[in-house]
Amino acid sequence: MMRAYLPLTWAQLKVLQAAGSLEGPLNMCGVDPLWRAGSPDVDEEQWEFEAQSMAAAELVGPDAGVVLAVDLDDVDPAMQDGRFAYAGPVVRPSASAVLTADLAWFGMQEIAELLNGR
Repeated sequence: MMRAYLPLTWAQLKVLQAAGSLEGPLNMCGVDPLWRAGSPDVDEEQWEFEAQSMAAAELVGPDAGVVLAVDLDDVDPAMQDGRFAYAGPVVRPSASAVLTADLAWFGMQEIAELLNGR
């Protein structure tokens, strides 16, 4: 299993909330195996923070929304500096949390509140 971070617009978050899934292709961020190989002394939390930060940096523009933390099964993506394209779909049960641009974490049950507060 691989944890990936999916930058979403508010419109995409609304679709996920209503339909329960998002079709691909989707651009995601994750811990690049080359990063690990180049710095084996860095712990997993630090790598995950790097991937989260990279995804949050993608949140630009007037409809910039949130980052979705997603657990993907059987994925070995071709990454380029921590970024990769995922064919999709992403289904809501595979998502574990929603992160704001400042990396504040929210549970999936809080999506409606996030959408209403925007």
